[in-house]
Amino acid sequence: MKKTVLVSIFFCLLSVANAGTVPKRIFLVFSYHRGLFWHVNAERGLRDALKGYPCVYRSFYMDTKHHPDASWILKVSKESIHQILHFHPDVVVGFDDNASHYVLSHFLGTTLPLVFLGVNREPEEYGFIKDTREHPGLNVTGVLERHYFLQSIQLFSGLLGKPVRRIGLISDSSETSHTMIIRFMKIAIAHHLPVVFFKFAYSFPGWQQIIRDAQGITDLLIIYNCEGLKGRGNKDVSSDDVIAWTVAHNRIPEISFFSRYIKRGFMGGIVLTGYYQGFYAGKKVAEILHGVPPGDIPIDRPPVGTIALNIKRVRALGLKIPLGVLRSATLFGR
Repeated sequence: MKKTVLVSIFFCLLSVANAGTVPKRIFLVFSYHRGLFWHVNAERGLRDALKGYPCVYRSFYMDTKHHPDASWILKVSKESIHQILHFHPDVVVGFDDNASHYVLSHFLGTTLPLVFLGVNREPEEYGFIKDTREHPGLNVTGVLERHYFLQSIQLFSGLLGKPVRRIGLISDSSETSHTMIIRFMKIAIAHHLPVVFFKFAYSFPGWQQIIRDAQGITDLLIIYNCEGLKGRGNKDVSSDDVIAWTVAHNRIPEISFFSRYIKRGFMGGIVLTGYYQGFYAGKKVAEILHGVPPGDIPIDRPPVGTIALNIKRVRALGLKIPLGVLRSATLFGR
């Protein structure tokens, strides 16, 4: 197994109330790489939700953003399943679609409790629903990742001070990004939003060209993911570098759905944080540890998002944000 697939063991502190109890074994399968901001925040949220429970954690990183090819995914899926079988966990938690699709689904119909989070596809596609989403009926439950796409467009259309007649969508080309952009387009069609293009970048030079082409033909740019892009020599380009280049060369207001992207320079959006996803999933894990069958726990999504704004970017774009919005938002770049 390559060094990029990392397995590590972490221990929770035992609370006084639970002293003397047998620690629960929680196996975490991450679709992507160690250090990815979404994974870091989601894991922190999950652990915070389980504070006070004596736990032993083991983590496995599939690294499928850097290695999206089928042969790699098959290899790491088999390795993670092998690790799970030898760890004998009380609960397995899958982070994002690849972990849920290729690993959790292997254990469907067994007695092993499964919890997913950050899933963009419909849970029915992975066979996670036997009855209804309110009562899944199998050994799995979880948290869906559903961004506040329409709400963000409605909010920022009102803040720009002029009608938004042309919207562009751009993302990297990961499986998750394809799923989300297609979902966005369905929403756009249903609500008659003026989307003039949606494009996937398959490299950093491709991303740069899309941004250049967007100038003058869009009023609002929806940016989803910018992870895993390759530059010269097929080397990975960090999302920080992608964001910095984009902010320097783009004059169109950007909507993002990740607080980290907004903190790094994009204009703003209504965000669903990885922490909130993880915390919400952790509460479902806690129910399972209390004896509730996973199939009795609803599959749903966190109910609300948070407005996030980068004030430096807002000023650079010459925009004015109402005081009421500023007071209710998480502000970056001050």
